[in-house]
This record gives sequence, C-alpha cells and structure tokens, in this order.
Amino acid sequence: MIIRRWRSALAIVIFAMAFQAYGTETAANFPSQMVKIIVPYTAGGLTDVMGRALASRLEQKWGETVIVDNKPGASESVGAALLAKSAADGLTIFIGSDAPFIVNGLLKKNLTYNPDTDFEPITRLTESFGVLIVRPSLGVKTLKEFLELAQRKPNQVTFGSEGVGSPSEFRMRILGGESGGYKMSHIPYNGMNPIMTDLLGGRIDSAWMPAHLAKPQVDAGKVIPIAVNIPERTWMFPSVPTMNEQGYVNANMTFKMMLAAPAGTPKPIIDKIALDVREIMKDPDFYEQVIKPIGGIVIADTPEQFTAYIKKTKPFLANVVKEAKFDTQ
Repeated sequence: MIIRRWRSALAIVIFAMAFQAYGTETAANFPSQMVKIIVPYTAGGLTDVMGRALASRLEQKWGETVIVDNKPGASESVGAALLAKSAADGLTIFIGSDAPFIVNGLLKKNLTYNPDTDFEPITRLTESFGVLIVRPSLGVKTLKEFLELAQRKPNQVTFGSEGVGSPSEFRMRILGGESGGYKMSHIPYNGMNPIMTDLLGGRIDSAWMPAHLAKPQVDAGKVIPIAVNIPERTWMFPSVPTMNEQGYVNANMTFKMMLAAPAGTPKPIIDKIALDVREIMKDPDFYEQVIKPIGGIVIADTPEQFTAYIKKTKPFLANVVKEAKFDTQ
C-alpha cells in the first residue's frame, strides 16, 4: 500500500514537472501564430484605442499578426464570455475594465462565465480619468448645480454610460447618494462614441467621457465640463475642478484597463505576455503617442499584483453596491 501511494505521488510530481517544462518551452516560442485581443466595446472608444495600439506594438515585438476583435455588449460580459470559452493557449486575450472581473459578478444574476475562476490576470495597463460633461441647454455650469437639478427633477436628468455597473454609473450613484439620494435616469450604451452622439443631439443630458473624446467637444463649446475624477487638475482641462475640490472624494473612481487570458493558460505564457506588454507600456514613445493623449497613467503591474488588486477591490465595490442600492439584473 505504501509503495503504491509512493508511486502515485511520484507520478503526480513527474506530471507536474513535465507540464511546467512544456509551458516553459511553449512560452519560449510564443506566439507561433496569430493572436487575438478581444475588445468589449465598439471601435473608437478608450479601450479600443488602447487595444489597437497595443496590438500594433505586439506585432512588432512578436513578429506575428495581432488582431482586435470588437465584441461589445452587457457591460463587457459578451466579450468576457467569449474569452472564457477560448483555448487556454495565450492566443486569445482580453482588454477591459473592472467590470468583467469584479462588478458584473456583483450586479448580474445570469452571467455565462464565472468571474472568479474563468480568467488568468496578466497585467493592469493604465488608469484613466473621466470628464463629466453636460449639454449646454441643460442650464447648469457646475457639479453642484447639476446635482441640485437632479434633486429638483427626480428621474428626469439623464446620463449615458458604457454599461450597467460601469465606473460611470458607480460615480453617478455615489454622487446622488451624497447629495440627497440617487434620482437620475441611467441610459446604458455599448460604447462611448454613441453616448457622445446622443449627448450632442440633446437626447441625453450628461455623461462621464474619456478625456480624448471630451476635449474636442469641450474646446468647440458644444458641451460643458463640470468635473474631472482625478486628485489634481489636469493639463487637458486646467479650468475644470476635480471631484476632490468639490467635496466628492468617494465618487472619485477612475477607469482602469486590464489584460487577461482564459483560465488554465500556462503560467510561463502569462508571464511572457505580461513582461512584453509592460515593456511596451513603459516605453516613452508609447506613452507620448498613446497614453498621454487619452489622459492615462501607466500601471503595468505583474499578474500577482493584478490578482491582489481584485481581491482587495471586490469587497469595497460590494459595499458600494449595497450602499448605493444598485439593482441586480
């Protein structure tokens, strides 16, 4: 019996060593064919811009084709579900926000993937601020006036966001909760460009927008900026006060972009992708050409740091969901 157990244990060790060796050898030759980056939003938005820029640089580094596959919908759940069903070989990866890894599990009852077990964290890429803009005909020019209007006209003031449970919706619900109760009307979209189109057309009243999409319209006087969600004022909007300045520190949530692979992807491949991507993110030219224009701050952390971030952030957002009285779907 002892010999049989010893043989079983030895077999397990040998298998583990062989699998690790296979993963290491595979990583050394990775990638040997086309790689696909799933972007869970429509073309032209913040995540799409980063995904395409990253794909271009990875092509140069790897010598293989890297394509972007836009799969918008359901607060990034459509794209995340596709990733979860993909082969765990590193050839399909995903760029998105907190939503598929943390938020959707708190808000959605019928997810077709498991946020806790279906993904391998690779790296968090950047942290980007948003600009709260309103249509000029709304008649408000400050955040205080905007929130007071929402209190006077319950459910009549609308805002568009990139989806249910998005950072934009979290900010608005927290703002509402800290100014007399959440009384705004949320209109979810599958991307940022449609939001801007409807805002310019007067079909919605307000939205948190990425800096690179908001700036041209702000400069043209077509929308009014009333807040930015970063600790200090930015060179892109020097006259626009921060959330901190206006007394709303708790709603100061930023948009983070993250890279993940399907669960079971060999650790050596995860580490290789993470290392190569971090080198790109820290390249000064890439920062000036891609990250700075969208108002981004480089994170470029390790898979372990990404995992720790998820573990730390999930309880915090769970409490926000409870306090802000989000409706689960």
